[in-house]
Amino acid sequence: MSILSLIFKVLLRVRPSMVYDRIKQQMMDTLPLVRTLGITIDTIGNGTATVSMPDDQKLHNHLGTPHAGALFTLAETASGAAMAGGFAELIPSLRPVAKESRIQYQKVAKGATRAVGRVPGDLAALKAELKAQGKVAFPVEVDIFDAAGTLAAQVQVEWYLSEKRS
Repeated sequence: MSILSLIFKVLLRVRPSMVYDRIKQQMMDTLPLVRTLGITIDTIGNGTATVSMPDDQKLHNHLGTPHAGALFTLAETASGAAMAGGFAELIPSLRPVAKESRIQYQKVAKGATRAVGRVPGDLAALKAELKAQGKVAFPVEVDIFDAAGTLAAQVQVEWYLSEKRS
C-alpha cells in the first residue's frame, strides 16, 4: 500500500470530504474531454457520485438536445467517480479501466443533465476479492436525468481494477 493510500485510509475516518475532494480534483486534472464538455463532479461518496453537464448548444445533436456522446461521457464520468469513491483508500495504487459499457436511452434529454452513479455490489467483498486476486471487475450503475428530472438513460459500466504497473 502506498503512502498516499495510507493517508487516504486515515483521512476517510476523520475527514472523508478531503479524500473525495482530492479524487474529484485528480479526475478533473486528468480527463481533458470531461473539462471540454463542461462536466463537473458535484459529489463523490463511498461508492456513489453525482456529476452534471450544462445545457450548451455546442453539445447538442441535430434535434437540439444533448448529444448521445456527451451523455455517455457524462455517465462514464459518474461511474468512474463512484468507483473511485468506493475504493478511495486504495485508488492511488490502482489502475482502473472501463472494460465494457451499455447504455439504454429512455427519453430524450432536455436541458442540463446530471448523472447519478452507484456501485451496487458489496464494497467490502469487492475489496477482499481485489486483495486476494490482485484484480476485480464489477459493474457501476448510472441514471441520467434531464433538467426536468426525467430519467433520460440508464448506463452500466463494467470496471476492472488491478494494481498499478511499475
